[in-house]
Amino acid sequence: MARDTEDWPRWPWWMPLAAVCFGLSAAILITGVVVGVVKSAGVHATTDSPGVTALATLAQDVCVVAAAIGVAAFTVRPRPWHFGLRAAPLKLAVAMAFMGTVAFFVFEIAYNAAFTPKNPQKTVENLGADRNTALLVIGALLVIALAPVCEEIFFRGVLFRVLRVRMTFWLAAAIDGVLFGLVHGVNAAFPILVILGVVLCWVYERSGTLFATIAIHALNNAIAYGATTTHGWPAALPVGAAMLAGCAALTRFLPRRRAPAPA
Repeated sequence: MARDTEDWPRWPWWMPLAAVCFGLSAAILITGVVVGVVKSAGVHATTDSPGVTALATLAQDVCVVAAAIGVAAFTVRPRPWHFGLRAAPLKLAVAMAFMGTVAFFVFEIAYNAAFTPKNPQKTVENLGADRNTALLVIGALLVIALAPVCEEIFFRGVLFRVLRVRMTFWLAAAIDGVLFGLVHGVNAAFPILVILGVVLCWVYERSGTLFATIAIHALNNAIAYGATTTHGWPAALPVGAAMLAGCAALTRFLPRRRAPAPA
């Protein structure tokens, strides 16, 4: 598990905020330049078109993570294990992931039964996943592969770690969960996303590897994507299965011993 005795980098408290500001600024700039070039070539593109939305999503996720790594470099040379990208005993990781998944789905089922909220998220619609096969596949890759990796690196690998070295687990997990929910919007699904964020923090804390939380995140997104798209399961299932297999392989075969912390 992620023990306090390990020499985690003590990144500054403002690191997540700086990463978001720099990352979003870079993403806006990149998206604007690409859209401008495309328009100058005579291609019709609007800010709400599926292609632009996919590009903006890709740029946003990648740039925020890249900015976090860049800011981390001001404290100590970034290593994969700093962000939770490391191996762990596979049985432990699977067990923690299974327990976290069951706990979350039990809460989600109970919440939906009690409040019957409508699905307020427009991700599938914004990506145009129901328009054609190409957009369906692109949407699956963004939602099931890219988003879990980037969001877990930022929210659990960076934000939770910044909080955890300064406070108790439950307080750090609660703050992380609330911010994770807020990023996805204050709507009927907000409590579900908050609990998911807390559960993912618990799994990371207990397993010591971010690959366990990436797997849960990818599984949840694959189920949601398959259920909310027309004919979405043929895209969601293989991408989701590949993510689970990849997380299991990396958890098992990456070197377990991290590099010694710098003096």
